[in-house]
Amino acid sequence: MSSLHPFVQPSPLLKRDLKRLLELAQLSFSRAWNPGTGGNFSLRQDQNLCWVSASGKHKGLLTVEDFLPIGINDAQPVAPCLRKPSDETALHCAIYRASEEARAVLHVHTPHTVAMVKKPLLLSDNEMLKVFGFPTHETEIEVPSLPNTQDMQNLGLSVAPYLNHQLKVLVLEGHGVYAWGRTADEAMYRIEALEYLCTLNHLRLSSSSV
Repeated sequence: MSSLHPFVQPSPLLKRDLKRLLELAQLSFSRAWNPGTGGNFSLRQDQNLCWVSASGKHKGLLTVEDFLPIGINDAQPVAPCLRKPSDETALHCAIYRASEEARAVLHVHTPHTVAMVKKPLLLSDNEMLKVFGFPTHETEIEVPSLPNTQDMQNLGLSVAPYLNHQLKVLVLEGHGVYAWGRTADEAMYRIEALEYLCTLNHLRLSSSSV
């Protein structure tokens, strides 16, 4: 039994999914998307419970025991924990409350996405848009973005209007991107697609200014 959360244990299915999430966290770290202790990850176990990565943990060294049991409704630990959950736990829980389909939330610091975020951030005319469920590249989308704040409780409340957006991504300006999906892999696909599109936009702007 884990010493970090001795009274609540992840289900066998959740343990399997956590191992996959750890692989994606290491991949993200290798891409410099989660340098040091930056970023956070979570998985939903059921309607009432999710598991959120602990605060201050190096994202290239996460283990299954670094995920803490959190009540989705109040964004608080459901059992005594020896570690503190991520400071952005409230936002993870807000996403789970808004979308029954959401089973995983990934928060990373993809550099081109962060650099490109302006209001509005528009993306168009690229096959990668199909990753977000659009049937054609011949469309234009606006990426939801919000000012960053250290008031996580209010941030968790203010994001509600953006959480049913088809993209299933949300950018905090000057900070990073959240993505969610039915699996951790699905959330990662969205992060990768958004970073690719923002990289292209960055290159276009750079070449046009020469």
